[in-house]
Amino acid sequence: MSKSIGILYFSPTNTTKRISISVALGMGVKNPEIIDMTRPEIREKIKSKPNEVTNNIDYLIVGAPVYFGKLPVEVIECLKCIKGNGKTSTAIVVYGNRDYGKALYCMVEILLKNGFRMISAGAFIGQHSYSDIVPVAIGRPDKVDLDIAYFFGNNSKKVSGCLSLEKIPIQSDIFSRSDKYMPLKSTFISELCIQCGICADVCPIGILSPETGTFLNQKGEDQCIGCMACVFNCDQKARIAKASVIMKLSMKYILRKAAVERQEPLMIYP
Repeated sequence: MSKSIGILYFSPTNTTKRISISVALGMGVKNPEIIDMTRPEIREKIKSKPNEVTNNIDYLIVGAPVYFGKLPVEVIECLKCIKGNGKTSTAIVVYGNRDYGKALYCMVEILLKNGFRMISAGAFIGQHSYSDIVPVAIGRPDKVDLDIAYFFGNNSKKVSGCLSLEKIPIQSDIFSRSDKYMPLKSTFISELCIQCGICADVCPIGILSPETGTFLNQKGEDQCIGCMACVFNCDQKARIAKASVIMKLSMKYILRKAAVERQEPLMIYP
């Protein structure tokens, strides 16, 4: 594929990153330009100089996770800054096997409004952020998911038409209809912490102290999105996903279907 392809992703636990790269590989690109907007400093750079994102890119793959049936606010803020100027794009959301809500619709809507020409859109599955509490989609994306993502990329590069917003379905429920996010925050076990600073480095909001492993302040704790990147990357188990008995029962009820039935990726073309 002769076009210069870039990947813009938000991926605290690397599930969206893996899917996005597989899509690019399917397009025949081994070394796409990577823009990791998971990092707070990269998001700030995007917002301050949004036109630089697509300067050297003809085709932009955009990937983000789904939280409570919605795109993370941090992703929405970044995408709204970027102008497409007629360049082509593929939209990808990754959800935890329950549903993707209005996240994919929202992403495509923003990209279209900003002047991108949409070629394809997809909803893929990644291990649920709260799988330490209720095991859901463990190990996903697996080989089958990555092969499908590759196939999706291969098909996308052959598309000649444009994707309209009307073709993007919404899975509406109480979470996607609400503007609120209700994240479960990780539990910190101070006696196990070795002050390595990894949790602070991988936190996509930048709200953890590298010296102590605790939240920087109350405001920081309030800003936590519950992505569990700190839990995922802590080898010492100083940060864990933990819920009260009532919360755990509630999560088991909400995720009861997702815990036993395998959802497959959704791929949309014009």
